[in-house]
Amino acid sequence: MNILHDLQWVLPLRSDAGTQLAMAFSWLGYATFLMFFMSIGYWVWNKERFFRLLVVVASNALLNAYAKDLFQDPRPPLEIRLDDLVGASYGLPSGHAQMAVALWMWLAWEVRRAWVWCLCSAIALGVMFSRMYLGVHDLEDVLGGALLGGASLFVFAWARHQPSPLQHSLGWQLAAIVGVAMAALLSWPGSQPPDYVPMLTAWLSTATICLHWDRRKLRFAAPTGPARVIGAALLGALLFWGEQKLLKVLGLQLQWEPSLWSAVKGMVSGVFVALFVPWVLRTVRLAPAHTAPALL
Repeated sequence: MNILHDLQWVLPLRSDAGTQLAMAFSWLGYATFLMFFMSIGYWVWNKERFFRLLVVVASNALLNAYAKDLFQDPRPPLEIRLDDLVGASYGLPSGHAQMAVALWMWLAWEVRRAWVWCLCSAIALGVMFSRMYLGVHDLEDVLGGALLGGASLFVFAWARHQPSPLQHSLGWQLAAIVGVAMAALLSWPGSQPPDYVPMLTAWLSTATICLHWDRRKLRFAAPTGPARVIGAALLGALLFWGEQKLLKVLGLQLQWEPSLWSAVKGMVSGVFVALFVPWVLRTVRLAPAHTAPALL
């Protein structure tokens, strides 16, 4: 048996309960959860930390999509797949594995608590194993994604402690975002990138602008106290759900070109997450009224 490509070993492990658990872990790697998780963390935990997490996630999403179309490695056979959300995308590297390592290990590195390291490691391993259990990635795909995600973390951790105008200059930050995105688009190995690439690029660009404005004007800070934290999380989740539903309805009505509409959705979501919801939480007094400017 070719351990890197043959998934026959996983078939005897399957059960109804195991499949439900694997689907739950896999959901943690899809865009819906990632956007929701980063937004809630931005509002109720630490906006600077979760903005950095957005940079990590967006960069890895772009890198993964580019690598998939570059390698064009097929997924495991259709007859053993249990997840029908993968579409026609390629297998290597696994986006779920790459995102699991990048997101959860970066969060653990930011917090630096033993229990957080344990929890985040368990989640990352669960997500990676779930992709093989569900038959949508082989071991090579998962290892490739995990290695890319891990390598990106070393780069980001090193870059964070290097003196650079990117740390404080809005102009340089926007130039870097647009420059990297344009370089990727102009050299894209496939026909065209997935729709989430322009969406994340627009979201990151808009959120960067809004965060700079917030630091100088709104000065939003996360709520304190269990009641306010829970209230802010619930209100933010409700507003996020409404915004996503509204964008979905508008998309069906407008019927714009997919990449253009994805970029528009990204811009709207960037303003919504980084500016509108913080303003709402301040207005309803779930977040502190006045705080000192925060530093990245």
